[in-house]
Amino acid sequence: MITPTGSRAHARRLLVVADNVDTQTVILEHAKAKGHSVISAATPALGLTKFDMAQPDIVIVDLFLSEQEGLGLVRKIFERRPTCPVLLLTGAGHFESTMVGLRAGALDYVQQPIHVEEFAQVLQRAIHSIPASVDDAPGVDCLEYVLVMEPDPEYVESTVTWLLHETAMGLMEPRRIHLRAALQELVMNAVEHGCLELRYREKLEAVANDQYAELIHQRLQDARLRNRRVTIRAVYDKRQRVLTYQITDEGMGFNWKSRVNDSLDACPIGDGSGRGIFLVHSFFPDIMYNDRGNEVMFTVSLV
Repeated sequence: MITPTGSRAHARRLLVVADNVDTQTVILEHAKAKGHSVISAATPALGLTKFDMAQPDIVIVDLFLSEQEGLGLVRKIFERRPTCPVLLLTGAGHFESTMVGLRAGALDYVQQPIHVEEFAQVLQRAIHSIPASVDDAPGVDCLEYVLVMEPDPEYVESTVTWLLHETAMGLMEPRRIHLRAALQELVMNAVEHGCLELRYREKLEAVANDQYAELIHQRLQDARLRNRRVTIRAVYDKRQRVLTYQITDEGMGFNWKSRVNDSLDACPIGDGSGRGIFLVHSFFPDIMYNDRGNEVMFTVSLV
């Protein structure tokens, strides 16, 4: 079952990255009183990990004693998800660092020690800045995203994270975990095996010899391969309550018919593409490929 995520009155998930107990307490008490949930992290490094895993609606960041740590986190959040509102926790006399934080992508700031009334107003502005979803648009039956990414494995995780937040935040947590695993496998396969024509054994040997990064660099220098792209389409059918994902690469394709069938019930050994298909098939049985084998599609029910 999916929960509406677009309503501005809907409860939000806040991530607070701060090591001040009093600050965390004020934010937690106010957020809970308004029906919001709060996740906390005591360091910017832990905050970034929780941001990637929990996909909060709003992030509240202390600039910390070493201001570059807090500012670095603001920049990384903005790079990963520009639409996520970030609020700075600043102190008196931190005018310059506050300005830098706002220019780095933060939406607003709150001075410490926090006054509840001021924080409530800033938080409300942040909530209203969150883009509305298609569920809030009467008469709109369908929403489609199209992403075109370069064939670099380094971009896969951030692309999947963006997709999950923009298209599937209303899914229950176990289903969202399955979807992340499926997208991670299929997009990585499209990049490595499709666009870069990287064979499974070749990858294993490179990883074992700590030469994977060098191997990818070599493939990206190949004029025949580096201009290929992976196209990801995500379609949300509001009326049918179904998400459809379609991942297409510009590679040569593969013989998928030997790996996908209705009786697939065991994980192939020694075959990376077979393992990925088995994993996705386990979560989403309707997985389908085109005849060429360079395009895969599956659906996710939202009811």
